[in-house]
Parts: sequence; C-alpha cells; structure tokens
Amino acid sequence: MAKTQNTPQRRIQRVLLTLRDSLQTVLNAFGLCRQYPRRPSFEPDKYILSLLLAKSCPMAAAGGHDAQRPDTSPKPPHPFPNMTIYRLITWMNSGSHHKSEAEVSHLVKDVIQAEDFNPRDLDGFSLRKSLCALDDDNDGGMSTSTFPDDWLETDITLDIPTKSRDDPSKSFTIPGFHYRPLLAVIHFVFTDIQANAFHLFPFKLIWKDPLDDGHQRVFDELYTSDSWLQAQDDLQWQMREPGCTLE
Repeated sequence: MAKTQNTPQRRIQRVLLTLRDSLQTVLNAFGLCRQYPRRPSFEPDKYILSLLLAKSCPMAAAGGHDAQRPDTSPKPPHPFPNMTIYRLITWMNSGSHHKSEAEVSHLVKDVIQAEDFNPRDLDGFSLRKSLCALDDDNDGGMSTSTFPDDWLETDITLDIPTKSRDDPSKSFTIPGFHYRPLLAVIHFVFTDIQANAFHLFPFKLIWKDPLDDGHQRVFDELYTSDSWLQAQDDLQWQMREPGCTLE
C-alpha cells in the first residue's frame, strides 16, 4: 500500500499597503515651503487673528471717555510692599559699598526712571523695617500663597559640594516645594478651546535658494523636527481607537 504524501499548502501572506497623501506648499515671500508627509485637515496659521499677534490691545472708548484700563503693573516680590522699594533694596545690595558713576547711572535709569517706580511709594519708607521684613521671611511667602488642586507639595534634598574635594557634600532639605505634574499641564492645555488651533501635524520646513535652486532644511518649531515627524509616523501605525476621528 503506497503512502500518501501531504502536499504543502501555500500560505497567503497579508500585504499592508500604506498610502501617504503627501503635500508640499508653494514658496512664500521668504522662499519657504512646507512638506507634509500626510495631507493635514486644516492650516492653523490661517485662523490666527491679528489681535492675537499684538502685544497689547487698545481699549475702546466708551461714551466719549477713555475706558478704564486694567492694572497690568507687575506685583512686587514678597515681602516688599511695592516695586519701588523692591528696586531700591535690590540696588543697594548689588555691587560694592562705594557706588561708582556707572552704578549711580544704573540707579537713575533702571530704578528712578523705571515705569513702575513711584516716588510716592517711599512716603514713610524705613530702610531698617524693609531689611527686617526681608530677613524675617523664612517661608518665602508660602504661608500666603495658594495653589490649585492639581499642584503637589513635597520636600527636595540638594547635595551641595564643599570646597575640598576630599570632604563629602552636604545635604540640605528644602520643605514646601510645589510643582505641577506634566500630565496635568498637558490635560489643562488641551482642554482649552485654543487647542483647536494648535500645530499637531508635523511637517518639514524647506528653504529654496533663489540663486542656485538649492534646498535647505529649516528648524524653527518643535513640529518641524525629525523627532515629531517620527512620533507622528509611529502613531499612524497604531490601531485607531473606536470612535476617534482625529488625525
């Protein structure tokens, strides 16, 4: 009786075909263009209003009178009552005890003529009182500071080296160090409505030389880096979550 031999069956190999709808924009006035590995759904820069690009917005007049402008002056560091006294104490503690001509000019230009310097803040000023308040401030104003719920508090230990290489470093513990976890920061930023205008889709920024038609890669933002392009490519290879319509 002859033995029957099993004929090997062919295995059908699965072929994955990835289509990339790449896109290259036209050159702008600076000779720059963008090379997208995949076609983006929108261009964030087209939706930026000129108002968002301005450093300050002029206040509209109401009823023929100037509208009340909000107070944009910086708050003085703790424990100084105002920026005028803060600047004066900072100047006094800087440099040598014998102020030179350059240091006096520094006092005039950077202190007295500063926009937030107000001579009226020096009414009843006491140098000894201000120095004692600075020396007695042990907690750095932490007792009067409030932090949101997503901030955490911990103690940090720093190793300070000594002057001698043979002596070991000394450790100092600083209590009450507040920090915000990176995940909480990312969640807060992307839940804001302005996140809809973020550059989430990376691209290569190319500059074309008008003399010899040479091309050169330009790096200016994180979303033009190779790391972001590689991260985006790795993300596209992952399975899409159910109901997700994001790029």
